[in-house]
Amino acid sequence: MTGSEAFAKRVIESRRLVATVLFVVTLVALAGIYDPIQGVPRIRIDPSLNEMLPADDPARLFYEELLDRFGSDDVVLVALIGDDLFTKSGLAVVEEMARGLSRVEGVHHVEGLTTAVRMRRVDDDIEISGFFDDPIESQEMANTLREELLSDPLRAGTFVSKDGRATAMLVTFERMPEDVFLAGNLDLRLLEVARESALDQPQLRVILAGTPHVKAEVGRLLTGELVMMIPVVVGLMGALGCAFFRSVRLGMAPLAAVGLGLVWTIGTMGWVGHDLNIVTTLIPPLVLALGFAYSAHVVSGFAAEHGEDDTALERSRRALAHVAFPVTFTALTTAAGFLSLTSNGLEVIRGFGIFAVISTAATLLAALTVVPLLLSGAEKPTSTATTDWLDRQFTRLAAFDARHVGSLLALGGVASVFAIAAATRIEVNLPVIENFGEETAIRQAYQEVDALFGGANQFYVMLQAEEKGAFERPEWLREVQALQAWLEMQPEIGDTTSVVEYIEVLNEGMGVDDPPARRIPNSRRLVAQLLLFGANEELDVLLDRAHQVITIMVRSTATETQEFDDLASRIDKRLGALPNGITGHATGNAILLTRAADRIARGQALSLVLAAAMIGLLLVGYFRSLRLGLFALLPNLLPLLFYFGLLGATGTTINNATALMGSIVLGVAVDDTLHLLVEYRRALRAKMQREEALRVALVRVGRAITCTTMAVCLGLLVVGTSGLQNQAEFGLLGAATLALAWLVDVTITPALCLKLIDAD
Repeated sequence: MTGSEAFAKRVIESRRLVATVLFVVTLVALAGIYDPIQGVPRIRIDPSLNEMLPADDPARLFYEELLDRFGSDDVVLVALIGDDLFTKSGLAVVEEMARGLSRVEGVHHVEGLTTAVRMRRVDDDIEISGFFDDPIESQEMANTLREELLSDPLRAGTFVSKDGRATAMLVTFERMPEDVFLAGNLDLRLLEVARESALDQPQLRVILAGTPHVKAEVGRLLTGELVMMIPVVVGLMGALGCAFFRSVRLGMAPLAAVGLGLVWTIGTMGWVGHDLNIVTTLIPPLVLALGFAYSAHVVSGFAAEHGEDDTALERSRRALAHVAFPVTFTALTTAAGFLSLTSNGLEVIRGFGIFAVISTAATLLAALTVVPLLLSGAEKPTSTATTDWLDRQFTRLAAFDARHVGSLLALGGVASVFAIAAATRIEVNLPVIENFGEETAIRQAYQEVDALFGGANQFYVMLQAEEKGAFERPEWLREVQALQAWLEMQPEIGDTTSVVEYIEVLNEGMGVDDPPARRIPNSRRLVAQLLLFGANEELDVLLDRAHQVITIMVRSTATETQEFDDLASRIDKRLGALPNGITGHATGNAILLTRAADRIARGQALSLVLAAAMIGLLLVGYFRSLRLGLFALLPNLLPLLFYFGLLGATGTTINNATALMGSIVLGVAVDDTLHLLVEYRRALRAKMQREEALRVALVRVGRAITCTTMAVCLGLLVVGTSGLQNQAEFGLLGAATLALAWLVDVTITPALCLKLIDAD
């Protein structure tokens, strides 16, 4: 008795015990998803982008140092736009809006025109006051305020657009977990309050921008789409299974198995405290699609069993014994593909790889236990015209493959050359705002903020001196000024702000020069006096109290990591030219994503090499032959080449989602190949000729591999409807690639079988 036969016998004979164990495991998993004692879910959606880099990465550590010194840079920008902004009624809305925003739950403070200070000379003294200290009672006062703001280098382009049509309020929240921010929809609450303030002024519009708003929108999309995708995928697979197996019971059996596999996987994530993030949210639909494939092969084996007097129990046992080995082996190759992702330098991709391996094991276990138990009470379907039609098509396909062996192999070679040529055009990019459709409100808001304020994407250049008080020295402040001028010459940068502008305005207001001039004083003592006199909260985010560290806030219109990579390289080179005693670094969310993109590019090749090596070793072990093992791997490299060819041909970039598909394609595509090879070798050992063995093998597995390929492709096509571009690309290109993999398995793989494999 073989190992597969012994396993099948034990599952069927101990079915009550197996069912009890599975029931207990499922209850434990459900408790991992939802805490029944506290009545709260354990699984949350984490839309964070900062977790793209590992905690010990130098770029992330430097970014966290910036936050520790100067506070959070996660601010929501609320913009009020309209030609009637600088009117008595328009400015009243500004004041009301600022008060309303400051009262929103979780808001730490609001910065804008109502909180900004102005420094102006009055007689022989300098007056420091707020722009709204004097009530705006006439249009003349409104016009004066507008002119004053537009001439102020600290306010023009920051709190007020340079065309005077918009004002920006920067809302900083208390530090809180991102899931709490998301659960409270705090960014949408800001939008609601802002619009209520402008309710009586319909000519004024309100828009939102900022990293917290992007994260929250991503989280809402991920949550909504996950809730939608799971039932849609389940429904499509149920319909597909019933159609292919001509039985409701047989068609629904795989769904029960993949449902339990999904519960076990998500429950494990809950118990270990791992949230669903921008990458692992792909696991549920992927689990459903891949798990369906394992279960479908068990059902197909049951449907193919013949024996007039057999009971359902006996047919289940024989079907399980027949498919247990190939199904288990294909699960191992799939798991190897996922496991290769753990070599990636990004934590989110490593996490995906780990839990995808767990999901593979869970769905395999369900396929080899739950499905046979459900089938043990089923009636065997009778043959129909549909069965005969499918069998005839695969018989004809086998004959076609046998007649055109040379042509099929040549066609595969030519297609590979074209795929490699297209793949040379691939680029790496981690989309943020481009992840949303061009017509979405959030993307249009960012484009508008770009135009009004010189860039919605903000990052920082942090300069650190070796000695305290270093940035009181005029010559070093002029170095900062020169650096800002250089930054503003870069095409991706709209504007910059630093302590230099504060010092220049203070110098003019204090009347140090005669006549007063907006410039950096020549005396270190005067600079120190100006900084002491003008100290305020705004200055604290640009210069530390020791006057040793400066931050330059940079507003950029660049949004793609490709653009930022080039910009960051130029900035790094320019910072290398700073005088001795000053070091500089660029940091911020955009810079972190650029570093993450570099890690994706480096990790992609390593993951694929590891996946190919692990799968190759498994195949060599199965065939007990290096030649046959490498042969079995060869047709599965073609879909991988086609995937990268599709990336290059369609202009799709490698990102945090599409970077996963290469290893997945390699691990999944080999499944159908193995099922075909196992049946082909069994037929050869039964003393059949090669052409007859191929016909028997294709007829035996054709229905199952076609059904499973359609199921996986349907699941990925559902992911392809995502409102997030990178996930949509993952689904659409993955479905196209796996469809091509099926085509390879029913044409080129048979041709290779006829050419290279014999009964030994």
